[in-house]
Amino acid sequence: MNKDLQVMHLKQLVNDKECYEQLQEHIDNLISMRQRALETANETTVVYRQQGAIDVLRKLKLLRETVNGT
Repeated sequence: MNKDLQVMHLKQLVNDKECYEQLQEHIDNLISMRQRALETANETTVVYRQQGAIDVLRKLKLLRETVNGT
C-alpha cells in the first residue's frame, strides 16, 4: 500500500471522534488485561511479553499525535 494512502486512511480513523474514542477504550481494556496477566505471571518470559505488549499498546494510544504530526 502506498504510504500516502495509508496515512490518509489513518487520518480518517484518528480524526473521527467517535471511532477514535472507541479505539482508545478498546486499547485501555487490552492494557488492563495485560496488566492483570502481568500481576499473575510466574515466569520471566511471560513478564517480558506482557511488558512488551503494554508498551506497544501505549504507543498505539498516541496514534493520533503520530499521524497528525503534533
